[in-house]
Amino acid sequence: MNTDSNEKVRREALKLLAQVEKQGLDIAERYRAGRVQASDYRGFRSFIEKVDHFYVFIDLVEERLPQFETDKRDALARHLAEIRWRITIVEVDTTQVFLVRIGEVNRPLPLGSRQFLERRLGRLDEIAEFYDAFGEKYHLTPLSEALVMAVANLLKAQIERAPALTDFATELETTAAPQRSATPALRRPEELAVSRRPAAAPPARPAGPALAPFRVREMGGRFYAERDSIGAVSEACRVSQVSMDQLAQRLGMSRPALALILSGTDAMSTGTLDGLRSFISAALPDLR
Repeated sequence: MNTDSNEKVRREALKLLAQVEKQGLDIAERYRAGRVQASDYRGFRSFIEKVDHFYVFIDLVEERLPQFETDKRDALARHLAEIRWRITIVEVDTTQVFLVRIGEVNRPLPLGSRQFLERRLGRLDEIAEFYDAFGEKYHLTPLSEALVMAVANLLKAQIERAPALTDFATELETTAAPQRSATPALRRPEELAVSRRPAAAPPARPAGPALAPFRVREMGGRFYAERDSIGAVSEACRVSQVSMDQLAQRLGMSRPALALILSGTDAMSTGTLDGLRSFISAALPDLR
């Protein structure tokens, strides 16, 4: 990569860093002011989606760190780790508040909530791995073992009573196995269109600006997503009860790689484009 390209990547990284800092401050301020909705499933899930988007932006900045000089790169890596950890603490504490409150009211959980809660349980392992890798290096304040254990136990209790979605993709693979040879799982566009949507209608989208469609521009024979297209993908994930991580896996890539595509930074293959369009069309048939 030449000097001009390096400088462009560095400028993009600093712009993304500014967004990371803004989003992190917003989440932390809402948490301190008690404006984080953790009293019901829908409010908590909305909060987690916001936090997940925040982590995607951090991933995007970290992807670009190798383009900086060593001293600057190390300072940015420390800064990102500290910001990530502050929001992680908010995430875990809010998770505990949510679990305590839904345990008190004991209302039925919506269809598909088991997968969502299982993902929350898996997050505790990811958090522990992150702290093992960077906690001592960056002098991060450790999470209380009692808090983590309490959250894990509360999650396990709610998972037991939470209804799960049928994995239609797995059923189709099992049924069709005798009739065809094995193929890579969940890579083809038609397979991506098989979502994990519940039989009942999904939760209504919160009131707000109209959702932009998934738009793509072609440049030199390569396809790039418009920067506002991530909204359509995020909404399709919400409706389909599929996380951005799971969608990335279905497309055969990492979450940071998918984030780079959805931000319009990296080009996508025609297969990825077809897969994203099929996935969005299945989840949001009315979106034009």
